[in-house]
Amino acid sequence: MARKGSLDLAKITEAAVELLDDAGLAELTTRRLAAKLGVSSPTLYWHVKDKAELLDLVAEAICADAFEIDGSLPWRDQLASGLRQFRALLLRHRDSAALLRERPPTGPHRLGHIETTARILLEAGFSEEDTAGISRLLTAHVLASVETLPARKPDEGFLARLEAYPHVGRLGPAFARQSGEELFELGVEVILDGLAARL
Repeated sequence: MARKGSLDLAKITEAAVELLDDAGLAELTTRRLAAKLGVSSPTLYWHVKDKAELLDLVAEAICADAFEIDGSLPWRDQLASGLRQFRALLLRHRDSAALLRERPPTGPHRLGHIETTARILLEAGFSEEDTAGISRLLTAHVLASVETLPARKPDEGFLARLEAYPHVGRLGPAFARQSGEELFELGVEVILDGLAARL
């Protein structure tokens, strides 16, 4: 069993991210983490005061990579690049979107991502009020795209029920074909078109 002095926040966070990836957010508990680290729960609490602090550490670790944005590009291209990089970060970890929904951004990595988005929007000419709302809208789109269920072929019973809904029925093949990546890219295009019109 590890001694208190052999632990540090880096080791704890790394093990917590591994536990998230292996078992999911619902199973990311201080008890299970202590067992994974080979320490008692009181030893873990010497370093992390509660589960909320642990989740904040994991959220920060997931978002540790800064966005690499070419500031010379048009604002649309900068935003699209940032959104794609944010989605790529989240796709590396199980239940990452649910975790970020649960914990507000308070650490330097997550706040740094928001800072990048705010800079792009404000420099493009959006008002402070619009920038605040647009930033939340963009985050929601990325989180939703990560949580999108994979497309699956509908069963015969479902197809039969669609006869009463002809317009939905027309969309059936498109619903089945679209991947999470395609939905994300479509959303980026639609959102940016709308922002350009608003600006």
